[in-house]
Amino acid sequence: MNTHPPETPTVPTIPQPVMPGVQRFVLCGAALALGILGLHFGKALLIPLALAALLAFALDPAVNWLESRRLPRGLAVGAVMALTIAALLGAAAVATVQVGELGQELPTHRQNIQKKLRELRPALTPSGTTREMTRLMDMVSREFETATHAFEPAGSTKPKVQQVAVETRSGSARAIDLVMRVGVQLATVALVLILAVIMLLQRAELRDRLLRLLGGDTERMAEALAESGRRVSRYLTAQLMVNLGYGVPMALGLWFIGVPGAWLWGGLATVLRFVPYLGPALGAVMPLVLAFAVDPGWSMVLWTLGLIATLELISNNVVEPLAYGNSTGVLPLAVLVSAAFWALLWGPVGLVLATPLTVCLVVMGRHLAPLRFLDVLFSSAPRRAMMRRTVSAPSYTPR
Repeated sequence: MNTHPPETPTVPTIPQPVMPGVQRFVLCGAALALGILGLHFGKALLIPLALAALLAFALDPAVNWLESRRLPRGLAVGAVMALTIAALLGAAAVATVQVGELGQELPTHRQNIQKKLRELRPALTPSGTTREMTRLMDMVSREFETATHAFEPAGSTKPKVQQVAVETRSGSARAIDLVMRVGVQLATVALVLILAVIMLLQRAELRDRLLRLLGGDTERMAEALAESGRRVSRYLTAQLMVNLGYGVPMALGLWFIGVPGAWLWGGLATVLRFVPYLGPALGAVMPLVLAFAVDPGWSMVLWTLGLIATLELISNNVVEPLAYGNSTGVLPLAVLVSAAFWALLWGPVGLVLATPLTVCLVVMGRHLAPLRFLDVLFSSAPRRAMMRRTVSAPSYTPR
C-alpha cells in the first residue's frame, strides 16, 4: 500500500519576455538610423511641412487674439495671412528697388575699390619667412613628382587630355532655366502658405488626429502638444521682436552713415538672424563690403564696423536674455548640436528649424516616459527639478 501523499501538480510558469540590453540597443539604433534616412530622403516633402508648421506656430498667437475679440476663426486666419503676404510683398518690393539702385551705383565706385586694393597690397604680400617656406614646399612637391615619374615604365605614356569645346547654351535656354528655378521656388512658397492656412484653420482637428495616431496616454500627449505649441510660439514671437530690434536700428544707422541699400541690409540682417550662429555673420558682410567700396577713405568702414559690433553686443548681452529668458528650456550646447545635425540633413533650412524642433523634443521628453532621455540630455532645467520630475513621473505602461 502506497503511503506517500499524492503529489500536487505544478503549474508551469510562463517565462516573461525580457529584452536584453544589447538587443534593445541594436533595435533603438536601427530605428534611429531608419528615422534619419527617412528625414534625409523625404526632405522634399518634409521641409515644406516643417516650414508651414513653423509659420503656423508663429501666426497662431495673432489668430487667437483676433478670435478672442469675437471674430470667427476663418476670418481671423484670413486677416492674419493677408497681412503676412502684404508684408512679404512689401519687403520684396523694397528689396527689388534697393538692388536696382545698387546695380546703378556700383560701377561708379570701381576706382575706390582699385585704390584701396593697391593700398592693401603691401600688407597682403607675404613676408620673407612665409615666402621662403612657400618656395621650400614647392621644391619638395616638385622633387616628389619627379621621383614618382622615375618609377613609371619607360614605354608608358599618359594620354594627353583633349580639350573638348563646351557648347555654350543659348540665351533662351538659360532664360528658361532661370524661369523654371524661380517657378519652383515660388511654388514652394505657395505650398508653405497653403499648408499654414490649413493648419491654422483645422488646428483642433489635426491635433485630435495626431493624438489618435500616436495612441498611448492621450491626456499626457495632449498636454505635451499644447506645451510644445506654447513654447515654440513664444520663442518665435520673441525671436521676431529681437530680430526687428536689431534690423531696424541697423538700417537707420547704415542710412545715417551713408551706406547704399541701408534698408535692404537691415531687412536682410533681420531675416538672417533666424539662422543661428551663421546668420549674423552673413548679415554683416555686405554692409562692410559696400562701405569699403563707396568711401575713398576708411571712416565709413570703421563706422559700419562699430555699428555692427555695438548692435551685436547689445543684442547678445541685453536684449536676448531679457526677451528669451527660459522660454526655450534647452541647453545652449543642445542648440549647437541640434543646429549641426539639422544643417547636415536639410541644409540652411535645417538651421532655421533646429531650435523649434529641439524645443518640441524636450517638451515631449518631459511628459512621455519613453522619451525621458531627451529631457535629461537637452533640458536647461536645474538638476533637482529634473530629478523631481523623474521621480514623480508615473510608470509607463504600453497599451
